[in-house]
Amino acid sequence: MIGSVAGFVGVLNLPYPFLSLESDPLFVIGGAITGWFTVQSAGSFVLYHFLVGVKHERSQFAVLMGFISLGFDGALLRVTLPTAIQLLDKLL
Repeated sequence: MIGSVAGFVGVLNLPYPFLSLESDPLFVIGGAITGWFTVQSAGSFVLYHFLVGVKHERSQFAVLMGFISLGFDGALLRVTLPTAIQLLDKLL
């Protein structure tokens, strides 16, 4: 919100488009890191429930939400990770 207002007013003059999936390094790298950690936590959550056992409806619902989280975060990684790797490769 603040970045959008600052960009609209003209205070923020960035060499790249603000919140662009192709060229905003902070947005893309932050999204990739967030997706990576969320996939890791959702995967461990689902594996934990499979190791302990899915006995109740709450456990079934938790596993379902874990798989949905894996799907959404996998899609986030599919969109942001290649661009983040390219941007980090250019910086290094």
